[in-house]
Amino acid sequence: MYRGKGKRAAVFSAAVLFGMLPFLSGCAASQNGKETENVKQSVSGWTEEEGTPVACLGEKPIYLEEALFYTRMLQEQWEQAYYENFGSDMWEQEASEDGRTLEEMLKADVMSLLTELHLLENHAEEYGVQLTEEEQAVIADRAQNFMESNTQAVLEAAGATRESVECYLSRNELAGKTAEQIQNAYEPQLKEEDARVGKLTYCLFSTRGTYDLEGNHTPFTDEEILQIEQEAQQFAARAQELGDISAAGEEASHTAIDAYFNDSTDGGVHPDVADAVRAMETGKVSDAIRTDDGWYVVQRVSDFDESATEDNLEAMIQQAKEEYLLELEAEWEKETPLVIEEEVWNGVRVDEILTEM
Repeated sequence: MYRGKGKRAAVFSAAVLFGMLPFLSGCAASQNGKETENVKQSVSGWTEEEGTPVACLGEKPIYLEEALFYTRMLQEQWEQAYYENFGSDMWEQEASEDGRTLEEMLKADVMSLLTELHLLENHAEEYGVQLTEEEQAVIADRAQNFMESNTQAVLEAAGATRESVECYLSRNELAGKTAEQIQNAYEPQLKEEDARVGKLTYCLFSTRGTYDLEGNHTPFTDEEILQIEQEAQQFAARAQELGDISAAGEEASHTAIDAYFNDSTDGGVHPDVADAVRAMETGKVSDAIRTDDGWYVVQRVSDFDESATEDNLEAMIQQAKEEYLLELEAEWEKETPLVIEEEVWNGVRVDEILTEM
């Protein structure tokens, strides 16, 4: 099942999409003939965009030409990622818990992407953001390279002209600069104490079985699982004797892994392990802790790790900045809601494989 990553800054997705399209050299454009015939490739400059409206963000139109362009770019990306799992009829298959097909999910992502790009563009002037002549020159070169790096079949499938690509690159760059300006200007009210984490070190004795080079799984037998449990218990006893799980790991040639935790953060370890650590005294080594992954042996190394706390504070600040941007965009969208021209948008189909596999 496809699992989305949630709403993210669309400008970064757009940058990825622009970067990957040159790999579409195996595309077949035949399925898009009717669509591309209806796409007016008349974009003469990025401030003079026109064509067939597919949606409106408030009173501002979003054109079919741009939506089709991003649809085909994202389609190729998803086909590369999911074809092996879903097969040639991948676009017809339900792939979400709410029963949506991959086609429906992709088209929803395209509209989310375009909404965010246009919202950021609409507010660029408010934040004093504009493209310099140097940036515009670089964009023009990138657009030309884009056109030269792709076959005619690819360009037709995406409905791409040099002018339209330059337009989309310009919007992406302006949106990116606006997002960066907004996040840089926002200062979250966070302190080091908010990010304080301690350090734990653990060794895992896995009972998940083994996998060969082709990904085939072989479960452990009951006898093997019993032996693993005994090894974990012996290891815990030795680590407790030494008072140092890392030293015990070196003795047994068993990998010891560091993680960082506090009252609300598990540090990526199994929740049962994190809970056990919270109940331990600093420096203590646990007995073997049984989980669905296997047996863990863990040591509560410290209650405060300065370097990890600094890293955690930086990550928390960045997350707060990103959340602020998303909240701001949500407010903008309430003021200028997206209205999709359903009849036009339904005419864009993602129902055949675009790329050669």
